[in-house]
Formats: sequence, structure tokens, C-alpha cells
Amino acid sequence: MFAAFRQTEVLDEASALRLATVFGGGVAGSGGGMCGAVTGALMALSMRYGMGGIEELANKRKTYELGEQFIAEFEKRMGSCRCESILGLCIGEPESLQKARELKLFETVCVDAVATASDILEEMLGTEK
Repeated sequence: MFAAFRQTEVLDEASALRLATVFGGGVAGSGGGMCGAVTGALMALSMRYGMGGIEELANKRKTYELGEQFIAEFEKRMGSCRCESILGLCIGEPESLQKARELKLFETVCVDAVATASDILEEMLGTEK
């Protein structure tokens, strides 16, 4: 998500993927944290609108507001922003990870979460002035 929506003139794809890697699987594969699609989207919003120094302090509030808006919309569409709640099990536990693979949750539920996050970001960025 972050790599797809990064500012390409600022950050190359490989670096974006490296930066975001730890946020996958509910943060570090724990399954208990925020969905990686949500984290990636929030990183993309922060890259675009966040503050780059104290002189841009006003950007911090705008970025928080956009982040809150994104989270609210994602929760409305997916029911939660937490990996475990979205998948219905905690993939940080080996047995649950195996069950998620057997149920093909990564190919179905996670793909839906990424598509949802992408749709929301596109809607938000499309309304930019």
C-alpha cells in the first residue's frame, strides 16, 4: 500500500517496500496489531501531508485529521482496522497462521482489505484541491 501510494519523486519503490515491511501481518507478523494495508495507507498520507520539520507544524494536525478520516472509513467498510479482527484469528500463533493459509484468508480477506484501503486513499486523494 505504501509503495503504491508513495511520492515517487521522493522515494523509490524498493526503499518504500523496505520501510513498510515490518508493518505487515498485523505489525511484524504478530497478527495482533493494525492491518498492514491500513498502516501503509497512513504512511502514504503522512508522506504526502506530514511535517518535515518544526516549520511545518500545521501539517501535523492536518495529517492526523486525514488519518482519523481514513481509519473511520476503513472501519466502516471492513469492520475493524486490526488484523486479528479482520481475519477472525491471530496469525501470530502458528496454528492460526496455518489455518489462515488453509482458508486462503491472505488471498481473499487480505486482498479485500488492500483493495478497500486503496479505494479509500484514491477517494481521499481525488478530492485534493
